[in-house]
Amino acid sequence: MTPPSLDDFRTLARERLPAGVFDYIDGGACDEITSRANRRDLDGIRLLPLCLRDVADLDLRTSLLGHSFGFPVGFSPTAFHRLVHESGEVSAARAAKALDIPMIVSSMSSVAMEDVARDSGNEHLWFQTYIFKDRALTKELIQRAEGSGYKAIVLTVGCPVTGRRYRNVRNRFALPADVVAANFARRNVVVHDNPIHSVGADLDPALTWSDVEWLRGQTALPVVLKGIMNPLDVPPALDLGVAALILSNHGGRQLDTTESTIRMLPEIAAAVGKRTGLLIDSGFRRGTDVLKAIALGADGVLLGRPVMWALAAGGERGVVDAVGLLVEELRIAMRIAGCRSIGEIRENASTVIRISWTARRTC
Repeated sequence: MTPPSLDDFRTLARERLPAGVFDYIDGGACDEITSRANRRDLDGIRLLPLCLRDVADLDLRTSLLGHSFGFPVGFSPTAFHRLVHESGEVSAARAAKALDIPMIVSSMSSVAMEDVARDSGNEHLWFQTYIFKDRALTKELIQRAEGSGYKAIVLTVGCPVTGRRYRNVRNRFALPADVVAANFARRNVVVHDNPIHSVGADLDPALTWSDVEWLRGQTALPVVLKGIMNPLDVPPALDLGVAALILSNHGGRQLDTTESTIRMLPEIAAAVGKRTGLLIDSGFRRGTDVLKAIALGADGVLLGRPVMWALAAGGERGVVDAVGLLVEELRIAMRIAGCRSIGEIRENASTVIRISWTARRTC
């Protein structure tokens, strides 16, 4: 029987995975205050349904980076899928293809980016990277992504260093010998020797906006910035002409006590306006969460941990089933809220939602 909710996939993953692996996926930075806040603040938004709106026919299709997708959901970049399933990122990419949604493949994937693209047959993959201290390495990754048919470069900008995750420290967790950062196998460098430190010393804390401009000059693909949290970072991003922003606190895995993404969404959306695309991740688990994000100004929602839970629970089929549950919940929410399309969610935003927490401005 298909589990009735994404949280049930989490329960199955916990039962099937070694404790250290589950904690690596599930854990957040330090005391995990931000991880909890992501959910708490989503739950703090209430819906006010509109009645008698003829919602027999729904249109969930949306456009992201110039491509049309089945609904406004995609996969955030998450590392080392082979920790939970032998075919790793290939199964997740096949699921995304079957669902007609985009997937962002992590530079820390456990299957090489070329193999993910070839073996999944997915033509709507985006590639996530960092700007490493070794600019030649960064450029090589971008060129490989272009050559493999990826449709966008997603640059993570919110991690000049990596966060400290107490669960990993307590578990003394390290990658199994058969799970590696496959995109770096061609080079004689150590990019990732312990998940506690992620890419560790190879990240460049000296980055500035000029480095983003440099990266844009290395590729003809659309560039998306992931990790925007402060409205003050929106103008310089827009000035660089990026294709989209991803509002993300990385699932609470980097800096603890960071604000939740849904709380920051109204301010970030106001700063962005209609000048570029805006996606959001961190804590999304339900169809009602997607409706709330669209109403508050996002163009789409990205899923991180739920993809890993579902992959652990049932491989490719598990991921399809898990996202299918989310989409069915979105359909139910739209009908009861009186919104027939993604556009109508936006049009009725001031009517169908009520925020029960007080917005605060980031200084």
